[in-house]
Amino acid sequence: MLSRLAGNVFHVGSAVERTDVVARLLDVYVARREPGTVEDDRAVAAELRAVVGTAGPANDTDRSATIDALALDRHEPASIAAAVAVARDHARRAREVVSSELWDCLDVTRSRMPRKIAPGRAHEFLGWARERSALAIGVVEGDASRDEVWEFFTLGRSLTRVASTARLLASGLLEPDSVTSWTAALRACGAGEAFLRGRDHHPVPDDAAAFLLLDEHSPRSLRFTVRRAAECLADVAPSCVADEVAAFSAARDRLEAVPADSVLGIVGDAGHRLAAAADRVAAALDERVFAATQPAH
Repeated sequence: MLSRLAGNVFHVGSAVERTDVVARLLDVYVARREPGTVEDDRAVAAELRAVVGTAGPANDTDRSATIDALALDRHEPASIAAAVAVARDHARRAREVVSSELWDCLDVTRSRMPRKIAPGRAHEFLGWARERSALAIGVVEGDASRDEVWEFFTLGRSLTRVASTARLLASGLLEPDSVTSWTAALRACGAGEAFLRGRDHHPVPDDAAAFLLLDEHSPRSLRFTVRRAAECLADVAPSCVADEVAAFSAARDRLEAVPADSVLGIVGDAGHRLAAAADRVAAALDERVFAATQPAH
């Protein structure tokens, strides 16, 4: 597969996943968060910007400013609007390998992306963004052959999911001993209902940490997503990124070796380590394999 096409498909997957990630984080930590002081809101906004990897400083004046910046600002690379545009533009560049259904989905999402959200409608918009991301993923999972196109799309998704989940777990948004904090983290990762299924109690920190880091069956857990990314890398990563892939594999091995009963004590360290490893792999692929200019948006 041509490196240009591989890079475009990879970035489609990454941008589609980013849309879901940012929408869930904004919904949990901004749109539906309990009322707090202005200082609390600014502190949350600063942590949230660090988790999603914004380019600019954290100077949001209130929750509306955070929503505008991370959802609607087309010049902020970490925003939903930017991710939607990037997914569509990269899909356009890879039309020969992107299905018509996926292209139509991304094109329609881009055309319907609003520039403003009415007061009180942030939750509704963020739900729409999650649904559009899920639709795009469903098209690929339901129709695509498990070939290199699917693997690069899945690799982009997986590395983005690993990095964002790991940064959240290592951030100040998570208080390791707080039940409320873990409940929010599970919801922000899309794992709230999956965690509660089969349990007769609300999240306790030890169980929630073990689920988000070590669960083998949930696609929202780090163990599951890291394994998926490692499988794709084993199939498609060239030798020029071998060092970064080896470092990622080492981080995976350290995660696999963590006992479930002691996971709460290593959440922050594991998060920092996995986020850095995933970011290094993505950067190495961009610099040495894809070597493509990012599309303007």
